[in-house]
Amino acid sequence: MFKSTRTWVFSLVRMSKVAKMAIFICVVFLIGAVTFAFNAKTIEAHIDGQTVSVTTFYGTVGQALAHSNLQSYPEDIVKPSRDTLVTKGLQIEVTRSKPVHLLVDEQTFTTRTSANTVGEALSDLSERYGLQIKDVDEVNFERSEAITDQMDLKVRRAIPITVLADGKNIDTFIAPRTVEDALTKLGIAVGAKDKVSQPLDHMLLANEKVQVVRVSERLDTIQSEIPYKSLTLAADFPVGLPDKVVSRGSNGLQEQKVKVSLEDGKEVDREILDQQVLTAPTNSVVSRGAQTSISRGGANINFTRAYVMTATAYCIPGGITKTGASVRTGIIAVDPSVISLGKRVYVEGYGQARALDTGGAIKGNRIDLYMNSTQEALQYGVRKVMVFVQ
Repeated sequence: MFKSTRTWVFSLVRMSKVAKMAIFICVVFLIGAVTFAFNAKTIEAHIDGQTVSVTTFYGTVGQALAHSNLQSYPEDIVKPSRDTLVTKGLQIEVTRSKPVHLLVDEQTFTTRTSANTVGEALSDLSERYGLQIKDVDEVNFERSEAITDQMDLKVRRAIPITVLADGKNIDTFIAPRTVEDALTKLGIAVGAKDKVSQPLDHMLLANEKVQVVRVSERLDTIQSEIPYKSLTLAADFPVGLPDKVVSRGSNGLQEQKVKVSLEDGKEVDREILDQQVLTAPTNSVVSRGAQTSISRGGANINFTRAYVMTATAYCIPGGITKTGASVRTGIIAVDPSVISLGKRVYVEGYGQARALDTGGAIKGNRIDLYMNSTQEALQYGVRKVMVFVQ
């Protein structure tokens, strides 16, 4: 009897401890619930076009989002900022970042960006990863194109080159590629005959220069004169006298088909493809004196050439000539540049003479004949005579 009673008492004691523990837990839960309910704040998050209510007891917007059921990323744009204190009824805007893949310098970056366009995304990622992507670097999308999920962005570093074409000097930046591909990208067409300073398959290096020379051809029809020739016939009059025109000449006319080659608009070569004579030239014919001997007074006089000269006469008794000889009949004054001093001559109407004197007025085809008297000299006057130089 006593033993049963003790067992029952112990059971009551154990039950009392369990009850107390249960009560304690309930009290703690109740206090926690009351505390949560007292400290909790509800904010509204506008995300992906929807409005979601978030109840949180965390102090900042960033903490509230991080511990919510909403999936957020550090690259998302949150307004107001993540360090803003949470207040009841706070409105926040969340702009989702998009996953992208960036290939640059043989490195691939799998990341996210909240940028709207490719250009903005490159600026964001360049700054974030220290890539120093420049505006001149080439991208496989237009920089103005909108960013999409899982977009593969590929950047090729540009190098400076210079292109000379069509009268322009183009300093530009372009990703390494062949000369042909570079010209195509720059919108410079190369004709079949054009010349390029580098082979088209040459891979461009930094600061290289490429020159495109435009080669063109044109066909010209050209008419031009054919100069006539002068034919000379030996004639029976003294050598040295002026030629006599037998018949006058006239130029002919020819037509040529000419291929003209030009480089950058400048002529560099011409080739005659066809030629025909429209009018043949007419040659001129002149007769030229060939006679070197004459007969005067039954005697033959040989000479090297003849002149038609203007002759005058003079008389200076006791005078001395230019050559130091005493004046006398048979001495004449000449221009030494025409007839050399000392030469023997035959003067028509005067006879044999020697060129031993000069005179201030005796220039060119003029001679002065010595006479024995002033009267003879005055009577002689001025005449045109034939002079034969022996």
